[in-house]
Amino acid sequence: MEELPQMIKQRYRRYWIQFAFRLGVLAAVLWIAFRYPEELEMLEGMTFFRHFSVLHLLWGLWVWYILKKFLPLKERMPRGCRKYRRQEFIPTDAYRLWKEQPDHTEEHEEFLRQYRKERRANDVGAAWVFAAWIAAALAMYLLQKHQILGTREFLIGSALFYVGDLVCLLIWCPFRDIFMKTRCCTQCRIYNWDVLMLIVPILFVRGFFSYSLLLPALAVVGTWEWNYRRHPERFLPSSNACLQCRNCQGEIGCVRLRLFGKKF
Repeated sequence: MEELPQMIKQRYRRYWIQFAFRLGVLAAVLWIAFRYPEELEMLEGMTFFRHFSVLHLLWGLWVWYILKKFLPLKERMPRGCRKYRRQEFIPTDAYRLWKEQPDHTEEHEEFLRQYRKERRANDVGAAWVFAAWIAAALAMYLLQKHQILGTREFLIGSALFYVGDLVCLLIWCPFRDIFMKTRCCTQCRIYNWDVLMLIVPILFVRGFFSYSLLLPALAVVGTWEWNYRRHPERFLPSSNACLQCRNCQGEIGCVRLRLFGKKF
């Protein structure tokens, strides 16, 4: 365990490098949006195929951001986004005993109370996040209808969320603290919803650019939700030992908790 803090530091620094890169992407989007607004035409309809634009690079970057959720990049992807997979499930002793001997002992009843409590809290928190995003989407629709927001603002909005995803991991996550109330990002019920949240603003610009991002994002979230309904035990620390703090492998979302607020 002596080498664990150093490993955490290296991983943490790597994420800060990614954060700096995403800030650079945001700066590039702002520069293009205000300096070369004609480039934004490729976002609309099928103009995506008319000529090459630097925004094609942004599209490719966001496609990779979405599709890598499906790839077995164990060393590069946080456990929080991989926990829906069977390989990331190690049953706790309490869950295993309950499955093997489903009689109504006091220990089993205690496990079931905790299990149901965690699942109920997950579902309530997810419902609040979903409602908040529906409200945000409705607000964007009304602002677009009144010509307050347009193509430029929606593109910038998605670019801001691209940065905000790492803000949630490295600095502060409003979804965790306000809605989900989970101990850390690894235990987050909605971890892979980020891909859908990324593209919500740009969906108001109807065209191949946005719709081609929507399909893989729906596939990611659909796979996540299907597994949550079929295998909720993979998402709860009471049943999945991989999500318990004592088995943490230095996940980025837990770095401050593991090091007791220590700053590197």
